[in-house]
Parts: sequence; structure tokens; C-alpha cells
Amino acid sequence: MNEDSIKIRLMCDDDFDAVVMIDEKVLKAPRPEYYKLRFERLFETGEYLPTSLVAENETGMVIGFIMGELYIGEYGISQEGSTVDTVGVDPDYRCQGIGERLMNEFVDHLRDLGVQKINTLVDKRDTQLVQYFSTNRFSPSKTVINLERSI
Repeated sequence: MNEDSIKIRLMCDDDFDAVVMIDEKVLKAPRPEYYKLRFERLFETGEYLPTSLVAENETGMVIGFIMGELYIGEYGISQEGSTVDTVGVDPDYRCQGIGERLMNEFVDHLRDLGVQKINTLVDKRDTQLVQYFSTNRFSPSKTVINLERSI
């Protein structure tokens, strides 16, 4: 596939089924309820600026996505911050630069909105995802730590 034939655009409500399908192919488990809540929050509440993107192949089929949100003062973090919380590329289209294109467009879009920092959480045992974020110039935060409590 020619990288120039990939189109990156803002995610819309109609992308729900494609996003769920890609996620299920990647994780080998369905999570439609997770995405139902995410899509409701993103597209029905009107509270969020559009930041999530999809990648389409030359036929218009969604083959990847990246989802994130702007901080609105959560955790005392200024509005110049954002999260990237979900990334997926159809396994049939992996290793073709689609994940990198999605991240680059996501970063450019957020920069245009005035965002100065993007945060994410990654399971350190997920070496593939850690490598993806590292390749895309993410590094351990110097200001925020993830605290947890077992119960």
C-alpha cells in the first residue's frame, strides 16, 4: 500500500463499528461497551473538542484510529495538556507507517489547539506499545506519576 493513499481525518460517530472491529482484531476480545461510552462522550455530550482521528485506505475503509482528549483542569493539570488513550491499527495493515502517521497528525492537530504536552498510560509489560510510544518521542513523565492501590 502506498503511504500517500492513506487519508487521516477526524473521527466521527459513523466510525464506531470500524473502531470496535479493529480493537477486537488487535486485542482478540470485544469491547463494544468501552467504545459506546467513549463515543457517547465524544459525540453526544458536546463537551469535548474533536481530537480523535482515523486512518482510511484508498477505498475509504477505516484501518486505524487514535483517540484522546484535552484536559479541562483534571488532576490540577492545565488546559495545555491532552491524553492519548487508545490507538489501534488493523493487523492486516501493520508495519506500514499508519500508527506513526496517526500520531503525527494527532500531535499536529493538538499543537494547533494550543496543547503543549500529551500524556498516556502504558502497561510497562506491553513492550510493543512502550516501543510505539518511545518511537513517537514519548518519555517517562518528570512531573506526573501514576499511583495505585491494591484492594
